[in-house]
Amino acid sequence: MSAVMSTHTTINEGSGRTTQQSQRAQFVACTRNSRTVFARIVTPSVSEREAVIIANDITTALDDPPVKAKWLVLDLSAVSVLSSMGLGMCVDMRNQAKQQGMKTVLYGLNGHLRDLFRMMKVERLYKVVHSKDDLNSLTGG
Repeated sequence: MSAVMSTHTTINEGSGRTTQQSQRAQFVACTRNSRTVFARIVTPSVSEREAVIIANDITTALDDPPVKAKWLVLDLSAVSVLSSMGLGMCVDMRNQAKQQGMKTVLYGLNGHLRDLFRMMKVERLYKVVHSKDDLNSLTGG
């Protein structure tokens, strides 16, 4: 999967204003409600390149000012390979969330990733949930 940047210009009829929007194939889909920032990583492999893009997108979602969320959910259910940079990105996102008074949840870890987080002793930094019901119960979503 490659991150392709394209820009298109839209002219709003009647107002005469021009709006420039950028589109990029995303590695992460971030959504937000009043309690939770939900970051679903949609690429199966997170290496150095993807980790930087994912971190930027999640940071943007965390910095969105309208509502102070209580939870950051990192959904890794689509991820099968996580490099050291990807693991570091997860820790960085947890630290950013903590600075904003948020708790971080890991969701959807496969057996390999669960073992990796456990072996590196970073799973204790997170609340780890395995089912959608447990996640909804925890975050109130």
